[in-house]
Amino acid sequence: MASHGIRDKVAIIGMGCTNFGEHWDKSTDDMLIESSDAALKNAGINLDDVDAFWLGTMGSGLSGLTLSRPLKIQHKPVTHVENYCATGSTPTSPCT
Repeated sequence: MASHGIRDKVAIIGMGCTNFGEHWDKSTDDMLIESSDAALKNAGINLDDVDAFWLGTMGSGLSGLTLSRPLKIQHKPVTHVENYCATGSTPTSPCT
């Protein structure tokens, strides 16, 4: 039996990002925490309410650990997506 994925069970309910510009005074961790906190606040939920994470970066990490370590999330899946400047428009398998 073919898998139909989770596309009917996934929802993007909030978003957050860092301000565009040069952030020489911030680390990657600082910016991940800032944008994640903004997304959670926008959605009106807590970190514990999220079942899985997708991280899109360009040169800021090699795995989901880039996100899971600064957010201190354990035992939850993090999918790392990187496609240089097109990362934000790259489809990921759970949504297809």
